[in-house]
Amino acid sequence: MLFSSCLRESESELERIIARDDAILERYIENNQINATRTQSGFFYEKTTQNPDGAEIQNDDYVGVYFEIRSLDGQLVKSYMDESKEPIIFKQSMDGIWPVVFAYAAGLSRVGEELMVYAPSYLAFGSYGYQQLILSNSNLVIRLKIARKYTLDEMKAREKEMILDYIEANDLEGFEEIAEGIFRRILDAGDTEKNPSVNSSVVVFDFELFQLGDSQVTFDSNPASRPSITIGSTGGLQFLDRGLLGVRQDAEIEVIAYSFAAYDRSIQIIPSEIREDLFLKGEQIDLVRPFTPVLLKATIWSVL
Repeated sequence: MLFSSCLRESESELERIIARDDAILERYIENNQINATRTQSGFFYEKTTQNPDGAEIQNDDYVGVYFEIRSLDGQLVKSYMDESKEPIIFKQSMDGIWPVVFAYAAGLSRVGEELMVYAPSYLAFGSYGYQQLILSNSNLVIRLKIARKYTLDEMKAREKEMILDYIEANDLEGFEEIAEGIFRRILDAGDTEKNPSVNSSVVVFDFELFQLGDSQVTFDSNPASRPSITIGSTGGLQFLDRGLLGVRQDAEIEVIAYSFAAYDRSIQIIPSEIREDLFLKGEQIDLVRPFTPVLLKATIWSVL
């Protein structure tokens, strides 16, 4: 599991951290007379709202939640409890959300239930700290509401609607859906005397990539080291493979794609404000948020 700072500790150090946090949480729960259940993984929870008729949360479900995170001394880390907004969505798995305690707690829940979760640092942010928002080695109190489950088809339809709404709101003309969830428009056809890219072509290109609706570039290319892809190769990003098929040298294109054709393995990070900081500190994560369409603006440098 990525991000678990404790995994970088020695076995004896990890045992010390676990013993320390367990003692702190046990004392907190006892002092505050909380009727919480301790789990084998190390966190405590109390269901404040039960819904026995709600759907169980299972592995690989797409789960929408509302939450509030505080330190044991009451300092607010992040609150997202406004149910007029779409819930925060993650894929139910140990590498679908960080802090991982969200996945552990969701796995004990049903849709419509609300929990108080008391999490040790080794299931939360570990030794990671961020400004004054997150202090390293913090144990957490999390209010968690399981709002809903989504099917894969619902998730794809959700993002496709986001794309179509964006195209309409910005009066963008010329976009065509060239594959499921992938829309492209050709702004400049390029050098029509050159052959277009086909399967096995190597396409070299400059680009800017945005998360749909953002004005700030998420990442872009460097003329000193332009990226390239081989059309039709296995293991590549589908939106690049399809978006760069049939293009010529000097062409300018834009591609909008849902996450299931792009960065479909991106992990949900809570709070979202720390994603870039984690990336800059070397964690192996995508800068692109999960379940978010992307906009690629590309100029074709060469087709080989």
